[in-house]
Amino acid sequence: MALARGATRALLRRDFATAARITRWLAWLTADGVPLPVDAALLTDDIMLRGGGDRCLLDAAISRRLLGLDSV
Repeated sequence: MALARGATRALLRRDFATAARITRWLAWLTADGVPLPVDAALLTDDIMLRGGGDRCLLDAAISRRLLGLDSV
């Protein structure tokens, strides 16, 4: 719950680097089958569309891979 809140707050204040890092953790939890109050796939897509910077995009790509949104 705290990670979901942190990712949401980071997106609202347009801190995409922090949001991407936290969303990567949320994607890992989703991949392990932990129910979350937010959709990590939507967060990842939003970060990829609005976020910038190489590290931010790397974290978003890792999240997409963990969520099964990208094929190998």
